[in-house]
Amino acid sequence: MTTIADLEAQEDDSAWGRLLADAVGKFGSPNIRTVATIGGNVCAASSSEDLIPVFLVLDAKVKLIRRTEAREIPLQEFLVAKRKTALHADEILAEVSFSEPSARTACSFQKLGMRNTLIIALVSVAVFLETDDARSTILQARIALNRLKGKIPQRAERVEMELIGRRFDEGTIKSAVDRLGDELALTSYFRVSAEYSEEAVKVLLRRALSDCRQRILGK
Repeated sequence: MTTIADLEAQEDDSAWGRLLADAVGKFGSPNIRTVATIGGNVCAASSSEDLIPVFLVLDAKVKLIRRTEAREIPLQEFLVAKRKTALHADEILAEVSFSEPSARTACSFQKLGMRNTLIIALVSVAVFLETDDARSTILQARIALNRLKGKIPQRAERVEMELIGRRFDEGTIKSAVDRLGDELALTSYFRVSAEYSEEAVKVLLRRALSDCRQRILGK
């Protein structure tokens, strides 16, 4: 039942805190943020839900409870299809949890809609990167898009593999963007064409990776 406004009120300069702040700052309007909840956003299971890509790159788990027991599963397994989750009829979503990222982590959320406020995402990208102690080589990478191949947010695992073990420089960013083009399999729908989405998501990935690089270098 935690609302988006509750998240907005939190001040946390950690990598995950800034990632959530990126997403919350682009979420609906003040009135919507007052009533919209984390649980509602996650359980909606669609490509327009901003928090799902964020929690995917944080490698989040969800705790589901019923009267007699509880279970915890990865968020990736919770999302089955558009508007369909692994939630049983007698269960509710109780918690979303993730491990605290290291100090060598940087994150970014980028979103594109038809206007600057009250935005329904046409394209969104969340990025999580962890580097070595020298802040030069990428050790972990998680990339999530609101649409990759289907109609729900997914991780871009080929792009992640392209980044791991590479020096975090402009050449690596370009390689990751090129790899994303190979992994995308988008379809047009009433809000946006596949061709536009494919070009836009590459731009947003470049922005997110560049943002992460600046944040890493600034530490």
